[in-house]
Amino acid sequence: MPLRSPPFVEVAAPITRPYPQPQILWPTFPGYGNGEESDASTFPRLTAIKARRAASPPKSLTAFVKAASMALDRILVLDDFLFKPLEGQSQQSRYEQMLEWLPYGLVANEIRILTNAHEDKTQQRTIQNQFNEHVADINRRMTRRAGMATIEIRFTLGSTFPYVHDRFAIIDNELWHFGATVGGLHNLVNAATRGWDAEAHDAVRFFYQAWDGDNDIRRGGRRG
Repeated sequence: MPLRSPPFVEVAAPITRPYPQPQILWPTFPGYGNGEESDASTFPRLTAIKARRAASPPKSLTAFVKAASMALDRILVLDDFLFKPLEGQSQQSRYEQMLEWLPYGLVANEIRILTNAHEDKTQQRTIQNQFNEHVADINRRMTRRAGMATIEIRFTLGSTFPYVHDRFAIIDNELWHFGATVGGLHNLVNAATRGWDAEAHDAVRFFYQAWDGDNDIRRGGRRG
């Protein structure tokens, strides 16, 4: 009996979420943004600035929360003080703001956050545990998802890759650049740009290099 050729399986191209042309956005107090959104496409006026500064905590950048919640593949965040709450803000409310990025219907599988170490190592474990539990809930509720969502948090940015001043995020293949905290979690005037091709700007390679750290530093060499 002649041997049959194995069936041909067409591998589908990776699904990518369309994103807008590059634009700049400012997080503002609700009611001061464009239309129903709380994001503004121009510098905020003084009344909006004061309203946002008095808010506790200030509202996240709406466009970023929406984009993260719709991620199909990955969410990569690099921010040295991401988990540091504002003055007067509780640690827990800070974490809850970031957990809003990861709704229970999240499709993306890869979630990585690179930040600085906390002085309190117990707090680092608390952060990791809360996010692990949240992602476990996502996986339990999304029983038909393709693969399991995973989250990794490294508190090594300042110790193994102390070269970064700005804050970045990559959602699928869209690069976001932030003037302050990723997600617009700072209460002073700050802006974010979005709509950049992460691969074209070499952002994905840069993120993973920072994630792995500088081998010279890991071997005990000088930081340069």
